[in-house]
Amino acid sequence: MTHQAPLVHVPGRGGIWRRYLLDNRRHINAAPWLDALAQRAPVGTCRRDGGYLFPAGQPYTNAGSTRQWYPAACATCHEQTAAPGPAPPKKRARR
Repeated sequence: MTHQAPLVHVPGRGGIWRRYLLDNRRHINAAPWLDALAQRAPVGTCRRDGGYLFPAGQPYTNAGSTRQWYPAACATCHEQTAAPGPAPPKKRARR
């Protein structure tokens, strides 16, 4: 495996690895995330216990929103979380 968890876990540290984030580091990069989902590869480190985070299913959209969310779950404590994808482009009004 090419990823390595920290040797000493510091509670509150961890999260999604940079490889799976866009340049602004606030939103998920869909292509590598979906690749990790298909390969069942870890995508981050759990903030609670330092275990690996794995994608927990396909991205979903909440009611009333157009932004996709990418679910992940810890392999050891089974805590679930979701990270936002990029906002869809805004529609321009025609003149």
